[in-house]
Amino acid sequence: MRSMATQTRINIKNVLKDWPRNTVITARGMLKLGISRDLQRYYVKSGWLESIGRGAYTMLGENVSLDGALYTLQTVLGLSVHQGGYSALSEKYGKTHNVPYARKTQLFAQRGKKLPPWLVAKYGTEFDLYYTSFLPGDIGLIEYDVGNFLVRIPCIERAMMEMLYLTPKVHTVQETYQMMELLTTARPVTIQSLLEHCTSIKVKRLFLYMAELADHPWLKRINVSRIDLGSGNREIEKGGRLNSKYGIVVSDPRAI
Repeated sequence: MRSMATQTRINIKNVLKDWPRNTVITARGMLKLGISRDLQRYYVKSGWLESIGRGAYTMLGENVSLDGALYTLQTVLGLSVHQGGYSALSEKYGKTHNVPYARKTQLFAQRGKKLPPWLVAKYGTEFDLYYTSFLPGDIGLIEYDVGNFLVRIPCIERAMMEMLYLTPKVHTVQETYQMMELLTTARPVTIQSLLEHCTSIKVKRLFLYMAELADHPWLKRINVSRIDLGSGNREIEKGGRLNSKYGIVVSDPRAI
């Protein structure tokens, strides 16, 4: 005869067989699968589930990464949050430059949307979170295969704009320009749509300015007349020089 512990392990694995491995399991999700709150507590007490915060668990023996948490936030809870900016460019697209980078994973969430406390409780030391609204949360995102599940990440063009959004507060103008130089295969149709939807005048002006400096051929296919670039000058860096075409005060990012 099977022991109670063995039977418990078989039962929970059968019930959760369709839940992607190495992702966060939610209490609400288990309720929908017929696992009561009492049974959830029993599984925790028995060691088959580990609580990582209110309403969230991981399976015994699974090492759930931040991607596994993002899967649950996006797919199960329907939240608009993703890895973006420089960390997406470097980790998901393999775009790197010669500037050392030891920062945390950058997460972007739509302003006004709260994330569950368990995310910070379990993974808070691994990421920096930025609430933004300069781009809609439903454009410029693609599915990325992590292994046995998919997460949504920004397309490379959106990730570049997210890096620009954090310039110069997080990234120097030089760092960001070096990344822009690597966007040789960016898609003008995608860029056009993103720039037309973008509400950050700084991001739009910097994007066009740096793309022009990098002499990217795709820039010629962007219809700038359809993009709202605002009015007046914007000071990006103190002590910089005014670029009259784009109305930004910035140092030459090509200077070392």
